[in-house]
Amino acid sequence: MPNQVTVGIDGSAHAWRALDWAADYAVRHRLSLDLVHASRALVEDGTIPPDALRRLIAEREDLLAEARQYTLKLHPDLDIGTRLARTDPGSALVEGSDQAAMVAVGSRGLGGFEGLLFGSVGLYTAAHARCPVLVVPREAPYPADVPARIVAGVEGRPGERAMLGWAFEEAASRGAGILALHAVGGDFGSPRRRVIEDMELSASLAGLRADQPDVQVEELVSDRTASQALVEASRTAALVVVGAARRTGLIGMALGRVNHAVLHHASCPVVVMPLDG
Repeated sequence: MPNQVTVGIDGSAHAWRALDWAADYAVRHRLSLDLVHASRALVEDGTIPPDALRRLIAEREDLLAEARQYTLKLHPDLDIGTRLARTDPGSALVEGSDQAAMVAVGSRGLGGFEGLLFGSVGLYTAAHARCPVLVVPREAPYPADVPARIVAGVEGRPGERAMLGWAFEEAASRGAGILALHAVGGDFGSPRRRVIEDMELSASLAGLRADQPDVQVEELVSDRTASQALVEASRTAALVVVGAARRTGLIGMALGRVNHAVLHHASCPVVVMPLDG
């Protein structure tokens, strides 16, 4: 089983907040923390004079050391490692996902993570990582200050049970409740369809309720679009959890329009879970 949380470090405010969330998750789940800084500028290919390259590497190592010391002051018992990767940031984080229980990134970035704007490195990581990806906006509160609710987007796709199971386990670890949200994107058409949608949502949660009886569950079938409903629900949530299907025969996941919208506009951190099936 993966025993670490990998987080991208670049010195931006978004990355520092992602570090707060990654450390909180690692402590609660008794995992180690892997701090990664990556840049192709560190490659010894002759484009940068040796002395300048040594200074650049020293600066980036200092950044990782600062992030490690900051985290240890808050969590002195946390096992924290650092890694300087001489490659592009997205590749470094995706590679780290093979050994990680979670990868955390800020929704924006700068410095060594060149172009860590959502839609580039963050988007690449969310689409290709082989484990859950936590995307943290700069405006997200400190983990201890968030509402005691996790929103899980339910579409009825194959493979969603693992995603929902993760959301239930995370809620239990936080003492939080679950809002299971299914959106139909328009009028229900008839009272019968509303009843059917309600019944299908309840059925998808039945076994999970039994596994986590202490987690309070609210079910909501919304007539809004999925992106509208999830973004609105994010305003009073600690996390929004969504699933992304693996592409058949291809590397990576298909994030889809809904996940793109949620990642760009959610008020709280978003967890993207790879779905099998």
